[in-house]
This record gives sequence, C-alpha cells and structure tokens, in this order.
Amino acid sequence: MARFTPSLPEPDEADSAAGLIVLLGEQPRDAWRWWRVTADGLESEHRHTPGADAPWGDAEHSRVVALVPAVSAPVRFAPRGDMPAAQAVAAARLAPAGLASDRPAHVAAAAEGDRILTCRAAQSDMDLWLAELATAGLDADALVPAVLALPAPAPGEVALGEIGGQSLARSAEAAFAGEAEMVDALAGDAPRVDIGPDLLADRLAAIWRQPPLDLRQGAYARPRVSFFRLPDWAGLARMAAVLALLGFLILVVEIIRLELDSTALEDEALLAAQQRFPAVTDLASAEAQVNAELLRRGAGGASFEAVAPAVFAAMQPLPSLQLRSLGWQGDGTLAIRAAAPRVEDINSMLIALQADGWEVTVPPEIAPDATGATVVDITVRAP
Repeated sequence: MARFTPSLPEPDEADSAAGLIVLLGEQPRDAWRWWRVTADGLESEHRHTPGADAPWGDAEHSRVVALVPAVSAPVRFAPRGDMPAAQAVAAARLAPAGLASDRPAHVAAAAEGDRILTCRAAQSDMDLWLAELATAGLDADALVPAVLALPAPAPGEVALGEIGGQSLARSAEAAFAGEAEMVDALAGDAPRVDIGPDLLADRLAAIWRQPPLDLRQGAYARPRVSFFRLPDWAGLARMAAVLALLGFLILVVEIIRLELDSTALEDEALLAAQQRFPAVTDLASAEAQVNAELLRRGAGGASFEAVAPAVFAAMQPLPSLQLRSLGWQGDGTLAIRAAAPRVEDINSMLIALQADGWEVTVPPEIAPDATGATVVDITVRAP
C-alpha cells in the first residue's frame, strides 16, 4: 500500500523520481501542496507558493497529475443505465445532470463501472489552473477533481477527509467541498465516515496511476504528439548539416584515394613502357609507340587479322552487299570498296562497324556505277 514517507528528497533523488501530484489552491495565489511519487509510494506533503522557484526540479520527463480544488470542481455520479459507456459519457458531457451554471463551462465525463462521473468547471478556472501550472514549469498529464481522492462510501454514508488543508466530502450521488453547511444540506442525517491519511495516500497513488476522471478532454485535452512538433528542428538541421559534411568529406577522401591509385597505376604503366621504349615521356607517347610496334608486327587491335574479320562480320547479314576491292595500309587502315543495290544496305554495314567501336570514314558523295549499284570507298581502322 502507498504510504507517506517522512522526509523531503535530496535534489539528486528528486530528479530521478517517477512523478508528482500537485494540489492547486482554492483561490489564485493560494499555497499549493505537492507530493513526489516514487516506487515506494507518496513522499511527505510539501508546500509551494506560486511564483516561487519550483522545488521539484525538472519535471519535464515526469508524470504530473494536478488536483483541482473541490469548491470549483464538484463531481456528480449517475447510473449509466443501458447505454454503452462511450455513448453515456458523450450524453453526460452534452447535458450534465444537476450541474447547471450560467458561466461558460467545461464539462468532463468518464465511465467508472456502472456509473458515469461528471464534472463541470468554469472555463475561466480551467484557464487559470493550466496557466498557473505552466508558470511553474508543469504540463499536467491529467487534471483531476480533488474530491475523487475520497473513496466511494458505503450506501447511505458520507465520506469525509482532508488533503492539503482542503475539506472533502463524498456521497453516493456527488463529491463536493466538505464545508459543514454543504454537507448538512446535501447529506442530511447520513452517517459520516472519516477517511484516514493511509487510505488517502492509497487513493492519491491510484489517481496518479489511473485518474478516474480527467478534466483534460475536449478543448482542454493535451495536444497530440505530432511529428512536426516533437523534434527539435534546429537540432535536426544541424545534424543534417553535419551528416552532409561528413558525406562530402568521405566523397573527397574517396576521390583522392582513387586519384592516387590511378596515378600510381599510370606511373607503373609508363615505367613499363619506358623499359621497352626509353624515349617515351608520357602515356600518350607510350601508347603511340606500342601501337606502332603492333602495326609493325601485324598484331594487336590495329592488325589486319583484327580489322578484316570485323568487316566481314558486318557484311554477313547483308547478302546483296559485295566487296569489290580490299587493301591494307601500313598505318592500320583497311580500305574497301563496297557495292549494293540499295544505299540502306551500305548504311547498315557502316552502323554495325561503328557500333563495334571501329573508326569508319566514307566519301561525302556516293554515286551509282554503270550497273546501277551504289558504290562507296570505305576505310576502317581501330580507334
């Protein structure tokens, strides 16, 4: 069972507490009472004057339940009847029985077993309570009528109690401020039952865990957590900038590494070429020397054995295409004269050679010969 513990927690202990219960004053600027909730129950009652430094430390990540005074937030209990709980709660909020008022009011309702709990509080009081809490650095998870700290009495009895200097009373039909005149008027001769501090501690702990009626509903409900409100966008922007910078630095490092590797490979290739051709000074001259040597030997990609098969392969799908002459030049160029009934066949061969990567040249003008065939002189060489 929850019990009051005897001493004020140390500051380090306060920061690690599970949460707070705050009892607001009956009048603006009245002293509050507050309790810290721990795994062992409720700690001792403490006073707080609104406007003073908050003694509970940083409560941003703690569960906070605020109790509002009974004089401003009485509760009425009514049978639910045959209606579903959700429907009965909605009906109670629209037309609360026995809670009429001329002032603009906020109505909250909740189901508890086979009964409906209804509380009507002035909107000005709701605004004041939330403003006082915000001034103290608190955003209450729940706003609960303090009279619900009293347990339900036995039929025909009235439960009486006191928390934080505020008198409370609860009958089977209503819970209200425990002023003697009001108790006499509403409870008549019903037996009074005093509720002790131990049971009140149990009730406060239970309310903190699961409020039977939360006034923070409807227009006063806590804002839902939104993706667009939750994050610290400035922090996210800084993080995104850091990640972009890291990505850029990684890219720069990778480019430098590849450049160094490429330079090393080029140096190795140039060194190997200089061992065979000492006069070369760079890769371009080394490539020219190697190609010239391959031409001299009749080998490599610029040799006749490489170019001629490529020309024949391009002609093979075109049976109407004829090869009238073929000549090999010492610089690695194959000169051919091709003839075809249609110029499209010659174009098909040229396209096939170019697609395979060969350098092809044709004269600017093509004319038919005496037989009517289109004749063209073509040169083909390796790139």
